[in-house]
Parts: sequence; structure tokens; C-alpha cells
Amino acid sequence: MKKIFNALSAALLAAIICFTAAVPAIAASSDEIPYNSYTYWEGISENKRKAVYNRPMYDTASVLNAENLQVDAFTKLNDVCTDNDGNVYILDDASRITVLNKNYEVVKEIGALYKDGEKYEYAGANSLYVHTDGTIYICDTENARVLHCTSGGALTDILLLPDSPLIPKDYKYRPMHIVADSRDYLYVLSDGSYYGMILYSEDRSFLGFYGANEVTNGIMGALKNVWNRLFVSNEKKGNTARTLPYVFVDVTRGGDGFIYTATGYTDKTNNKGQIKKLSPGTGKNILNSEDINFTDDEENTTYKDGETLNQNIVALEVDENGFIYCLDAAFGRVFLYDSEKRMLSAFGTGMGSGTQKGSFTQASALALNGGDILVTDSTKCTVTVFKETEYGARVKQLTALTVNGDYTAAKEGWQQVLSEDSNCQTAYSGLARAYLAENDYKTAMKYAENGYDRETYALAFELSRRDFIYGNFLVIFIAIIILLCAIAAMIFLGKRKKRKTVKDSETRLLFRTLIHPSLSFDDVKEKGRGSIKLCVAVMAVYYVLSVMQTLCGGFLFTYYDPENFNSIMVLIRSAGIVALWIICNWMVCTLLGGKGKLREIAVVTCYSLTPMIIEMALRLVLTNVLLPTEGEFLGIFRTVAMLYTLLILVIGMIKIHDFSMSRFIGTGVLSVFGIAAVVFLAVMVGMLLQQLAGFIGTVFMELTL
Repeated sequence: MKKIFNALSAALLAAIICFTAAVPAIAASSDEIPYNSYTYWEGISENKRKAVYNRPMYDTASVLNAENLQVDAFTKLNDVCTDNDGNVYILDDASRITVLNKNYEVVKEIGALYKDGEKYEYAGANSLYVHTDGTIYICDTENARVLHCTSGGALTDILLLPDSPLIPKDYKYRPMHIVADSRDYLYVLSDGSYYGMILYSEDRSFLGFYGANEVTNGIMGALKNVWNRLFVSNEKKGNTARTLPYVFVDVTRGGDGFIYTATGYTDKTNNKGQIKKLSPGTGKNILNSEDINFTDDEENTTYKDGETLNQNIVALEVDENGFIYCLDAAFGRVFLYDSEKRMLSAFGTGMGSGTQKGSFTQASALALNGGDILVTDSTKCTVTVFKETEYGARVKQLTALTVNGDYTAAKEGWQQVLSEDSNCQTAYSGLARAYLAENDYKTAMKYAENGYDRETYALAFELSRRDFIYGNFLVIFIAIIILLCAIAAMIFLGKRKKRKTVKDSETRLLFRTLIHPSLSFDDVKEKGRGSIKLCVAVMAVYYVLSVMQTLCGGFLFTYYDPENFNSIMVLIRSAGIVALWIICNWMVCTLLGGKGKLREIAVVTCYSLTPMIIEMALRLVLTNVLLPTEGEFLGIFRTVAMLYTLLILVIGMIKIHDFSMSRFIGTGVLSVFGIAAVVFLAVMVGMLLQQLAGFIGTVFMELTL
């Protein structure tokens, strides 16, 4: 547990990292690294990741520009790519390709292309792609064509917009990116195209459009469409705009041979599914990434110079081991994911002036060169080289072994990684899988819990539970028989000797409300029964169980972040709400002719909590012995308990106030509004007191300095 607490304690630092990466950096030297690496932990919260600092997997090695490359000044760098030999191709906006070797030394430059004596320039070209055969494809965007040339710069082919009835007449052909697959099929991504990529066969014949994004529509959008269909009018028809899908901004061929696409800025409220892996035949996404946010959670939008900046993926690469690299242009960050879509690291920044290593004014393109990551800055005309650290290389190697199922081989390496960085969640998961493969289920469960790997924990827990039952079946069977016999004997003797199972009359009244709520609350109203002490005890038990649900519930059913857990807030949400209901209902009903006294309202309300308390106690036990697939009924059980609690409360309130159902509903709604008003006022008073305390503190500091 010490390791997990260390990991979680770094969350605050990671939040600061995310914030400081999004504000202008101030440094004394341009060599100072203006950012920190961080990652996200999955599984701590049910629907949210947690940012934590992690040891850098990449360092800024160098920044290439025209001066240190000793070439003519660049106009604007639009793209960078590499070939199989490690050569680097840098595309300048002014019809120039600068070719570097694997040591980042200039080999040659390719300028205007020629064919049959005719000169072809490509100023404004957006990108280039080097095929496995060494030939070069240039997306000459402004001239609406793709130029295909040899490695020496001899033009061999020109791809224009195909003449096909499948292409709309108003289609604007602006090729932005191009890639080829293992069959030598070409995929051309045109700027602003909602239809997908233009697909060419190996003989360059047009095959159609491939892999368009689909339009997503939420619940509100669906309801709006239904409403418009039900109440259609000519005015609505005229004002209706067709909903179009988001367009791709980059395409690449992964090391596995599949085509991957990147979608840039989508929606600040639902920024997910930006990276897709397309099936060869249908072009459907087979990455299962619709619910994955490939950028940041905390900093989806911010402001710079009074303008809103939205995270925007502009470049994508996938290596031979399935690691996904994507570039966010707005914040200048590179995000690294493994093939299972788990984030390993984020680094780089783009919110400052871009004068420091690893910072950008306008990050524009991304390329891989062995263990190096190359990022272009179109405004500064630089190429930043991020070099893989020893730690980063080890993590990627071990991750690849784990993903491929070679858990034992990665075990020792993961232990070393944890000794270097306890915030590496994949290390906990890798060790959990390694111990699971060795049939050491207890240790596997420990590492899976420390790393919030619920899937591996479930497998280890199921096997551990199976072994325990097989090994102790006879003892368990005999214990169950003895327990059942003891219960039967107690019931039989109690009935025979007419003994009360519960001797205290007030406690019996509490449990009697479960079966006969109407008769029980008649006694409360007419005979003055009901114990305030018992009410306090019930509320205390309700609060304790609410806390234990989080602290002691089964790991597979509970999402618990020690850093954010606050028992005071649990007290307010549980016993506090009950107390507010009692007070507000008493005030409302006193004004509207209710006959119930404050003590009677308290007794009815607290006694009504019995079904909820029983459900919480059973859930606390069952979540520690069941698997999620076996505990699906727990949600239904909770709903039934809540409805039963509500039923008992309604019966009790009607009895003590002598109300009709309609009058109870009215006073109940007013009581709820009263609770909301009290909470609002409490929050406002708290904020005012906080501001007053800050003001007094500031005045005190001014007077003492």
C-alpha cells in the first residue's frame, strides 16, 4: 500500500504540471526544459483518469534549424517523415525537401521536379510520404495534386482528382496526407472531406472513398430530431442544416500494416475517439477507442491572449510494436499510448514563446526515427528531436513483452521499473499478470490492486477463491450446516417458550416497521413510542456503513481515491441530508397544518432507513466475495431497498401528519426545496467566510511586513 499511496500523492503535483504546461514558461536559459512528463492512471475513479508525474521517457536531444544544418533559411516547415534507412525528409513550404541521414546530417536537397522538360513546383505542399521502395509522394495541396517522384527527385506520376460518378460535383480536392499499405494501395486524405479518404488500387485506379467518420448524436440531439420530425414545418425545413461528421486530419500506416487515422478537435464536452484503426475491408474502427480521450482531461480548453485554445491532434504515428504517438498542436504535447490504449507518457509544451528546448510556437508534424521522435514547428522552422531515455526504452520493451503475453520474461524488468518510478501503472499491471501466470494469486491480487488493474484482479481473485473453496470445502460445508441448525434451534425454542428474539420493545418497533409500517407508526403517533436515542444510533450506523462502503467494499465494486476521500462530506451526504429533511419537513408541515411533532418526524425518518441499512450491510459483505459478473443483482437489490425505504417514509409521514397523498407530495416537494435552499445558503456563507479570512490574512501580512 505504501507504493500506491506514493503514486497517488503525486496527483497534486501532476495537476500543477498540467497547469504550468498550459501557461507561458519563464526561464533564464533557453536550454532549460520548460515542462515535466506526466501520465494518467486509469481505474481510480469510475469515469475519470488521474494525472500523476512520471519519470521522463523522452528527453529533448536537439533542435534542428537551417542555421545548424547549414542550409538556406526555411520558409515554413509543413512536414517531416522518415524512410526505412533512417533518413529524414523535411518539407519546406517553398518547394524544397531537405534530406538528412540518420545522424541528422544534410545529405541533399530536392527542389522543383521535372518531367518531359516541364517544371513542377509544389509551394504550399502540406505533407510528403516516403514509400518502402524509396519513392516520394508529395501532397501538393494548393495545386490539387499528388506528385510521385524517385528518391533523386525525378517526377514519375501525377495523381489528380479521379473522374468518377462516385465523387460529388462540388468536391474540393486538396490532398493533405497520403499513405500506402502493404498491397501498394494509396489512401489520399483531402482537406475538409467528410466522405473519407480517396482510395487507389495498385494500378492507381480509383476504388472509392474509405473510412469516413460517423456522425455521433447524444440523447439531447436524438430528442431534438424526434421533436422536429413530429412537429415539422416549412420554416424548420428551411433552417435545418445537415449534421456532418468530423474530418480526418492525418493518416498513417502502423507497424502492423493497418491504416490509422487521427481526428483533430472534435467537441470540448466529448473529446474522445480521436484515433482510429481501420479494418481493411469496411473501414470501420477496430481499435475500440470511442470512449478514449487521447489528449488531456484537465486542460481541454484554456485561454491564450484572450482566445480559447482547444486541444487539437494534428499528427499521428504508430510503430511496429503498436505504440501510438499523437501530437497536440494547441499545447505542443506528444502523447504516447501502448497498443492497449493505456497512456504511458506526455511531454512537450507549446504555450510559451517556444524559445526553449522541447517547446513550440506551432507544432505541426510528427515522425518516428528509430527511438527518436521528431516534431516540426512550422512557425519557428525547427525540428525538435526527442530521444528515448534508458528508462523509456525499458518501459516500452517490457510493455511489448506484456502485451504479447510473455509475462515471466518481463517480471524482473517491471520490478526494476517500480524501483525507479512508483508512478508507472503499467508496471503494477505487468507484475500482476506475471504472478498470475505463476499461479501466485495473492501476490497478483496485491499488485493488481496497487495498480488499479481490475481485470487482472478479477482473474486472480476468481482463481484464488476457487482454490480456497476446493481446499476447504468440507470445513465450509460443515460450518454452513451448523449455522443453519443453530438458527433453526433458536427459532424453534423461541416459539416453544414464547421468548422474544429482541427483548427491547423500542428495538422491536424498529424492525416491526419493515413488515407492518402502518401499525408501527400508529403507535408512534398515538402512544408516543419511538426512541430518539435509537434514531441517533440508526443515523450513526447509516453514516458508518456509508463510509465503509468506500473504505471496506470489494475492490472490484469500489472506486476509492484516498487523496480525494473526505469522511466529512460522506457525513453531510448521509446523516446530514437526513437531519436536513427532518428539520425542513417539520418547518414546512408546521406552516401548512401538519400534526407531526419534530420527535415523531425524526422517528419515522430514521426508522425508514432500516431497508437501506440492511442493503448496505449485505452489499459490504457480498462485494468482498463476488465477482462483478456475479454481482449484477446488487444494483437491483439497492433500487428495491431505496423504493422500500421511500414507501415506509411515505406511510409514516401520512400517519403522523394526518395528510392525504396529494398533500404529502406537496409538502414533500417543498421540503426538498427547503433542503436545497439551506445547502445553497451554507455554500454562500462558506464562500464569504473564506473570502473574509483571505482578506484578513492579506491585511495582517501587509501590516506585519
